[in-house]
Amino acid sequence: MIKLNNNEFKKITQLVKLQDELSVFSVISGENPGDIYVNNADNPTVALIKTSECNLIAGSVDDEVFNSEIASELDFWEPLTPDSNEWLDKIPTVHKNSFVKKYKRRHYVLTKNEFIECKYTLGQGYILEKVNLSLLRKSTFENLEHVLEWAENFGDDENFEKYGSGYMIHNDKTIVSWSMSDCRFKKEIAIGIHTDDRYRKNGFAKIVVAATVKECFNKGYDKIHWLCVDSNKGSRAIAEKLGFKFVNHYYSFTSFPPIENLKDLSESEWHQWGEYLEAASKTEESLIWQCLFCYIKGNDVEKTIETMTIMTHKEIEIDYLRMRNWVDELQSYGMCSNFNKESWIDFCSENFRSKEAAI
Repeated sequence: MIKLNNNEFKKITQLVKLQDELSVFSVISGENPGDIYVNNADNPTVALIKTSECNLIAGSVDDEVFNSEIASELDFWEPLTPDSNEWLDKIPTVHKNSFVKKYKRRHYVLTKNEFIECKYTLGQGYILEKVNLSLLRKSTFENLEHVLEWAENFGDDENFEKYGSGYMIHNDKTIVSWSMSDCRFKKEIAIGIHTDDRYRKNGFAKIVVAATVKECFNKGYDKIHWLCVDSNKGSRAIAEKLGFKFVNHYYSFTSFPPIENLKDLSESEWHQWGEYLEAASKTEESLIWQCLFCYIKGNDVEKTIETMTIMTHKEIEIDYLRMRNWVDELQSYGMCSNFNKESWIDFCSENFRSKEAAI
């Protein structure tokens, strides 16, 4: 496996068939940072393209030497996107985590003529503001680091100010919602959205997205891309209300349940993921933590206690007080209603006391 120099990236352009991940083309063109690995520097037939938004595998599936080296360039938890259907069956065999699971994503595109303006009134104490990185770095807002992390996709502040776009809504303490560009390629740009879980269902997301969209068009972009997990109904709704048109589905592989919000999956879907990861953890023990988290979000007290008991027997250290506090936090979002049961409260208390006694 050979890492290409930036000036060699265009050698792999012909290998890429998938048109959904704009970040791939932004890396190839040098407009956003990323890395590209190939099997042959002069005549590559397969490539691993690492961007701020995805890891894409493109080209021939038949180079076994290259395939055997893919895992060395991917973290156990990193997602991997197949460029073509030929890679769908291959990815679990080349990824460091052989239990990565396929999931569906959505691709939307918006043009200026299709944009639906957003009229809004913000509640008292909330301010809509353009993302100014130099001013933001001097602030003390909650979520500051997350907003700055998104801006890093453009390489540096100057590039973001020149080519990127972003708006946020904040009160006096917290950035409650923000929409920012992820990457660009020629006259096209991709944007995303995030709202603090504590401030959802207030219409903030639609407002910041609309403001970001307007700035992108004002900067001369012809198309705006919107990518999301298929299960993210909220993201889909925002895009469609503002005029984004659905283009197609495509697939990626993940080590985690494919969500962008806590409630993207139903309790039964969280439970199904718990069962999948429980079986996988018998081979890959590190997955037992994700199994546990899925059973908790699936509102299954019995399987949660059973899993934590297994972890204790395996001498996997658990902070029971922290775990109980996390469940309390999930309950504030309307989840984990069954965790008011005495069996859960007693289980955490007994194990917390046992841990204290051991100390």
